Amino acid sequence: MDYLTEFQGRFIGIMQWDDCDALLEKLIANPANDWYFYDTLLPLPQRTINTDDLVKKLIKIHDILKAEHQERYCGIVYVDDLENPTFIKIFNPNNLGKACGSSENPPIPQWLLSKTKPEDVIEKFAPVIESKGFISKFF
Repeated sequence: MDYLTEFQGRFIGIMQWDDCDALLEKLIANPANDWYFYDTLLPLPQRTINTDDLVKKLIKIHDILKAEHQERYCGIVYVDDLENPTFIKIFNPNNLGKACGSSENPPIPQWLLSKTKPEDVIEKFAPVIESKGFISKFF
């Protein structure tokens, strides 16, 4: 299966903070060197991330989620398989738009972890920014 198909596939939303903590702690405790770490604000990774960098990034993301997403529930981490994850989407709590996933143009996850080499999801799925030129003011 290709990356974009996986990206659009079925995911399980992690609603409970305990489940989010358990997922991230599992990845931190047993880091594997076959993960691609794609921060959608940066260029596409061309190779898998080494385990030390993976652990550092996961700890930083976990800290961001806990500090910035002040909700009783998580709801911004999605995984393809809780027991044996191969694709994880993590939304930045500071870039959720009006409501995560419910708008016409839902936000793109900031952090994507996958076993498959990433393709550019920004180019494929980001909303088109319309020009606000002089003529468009009249329509």
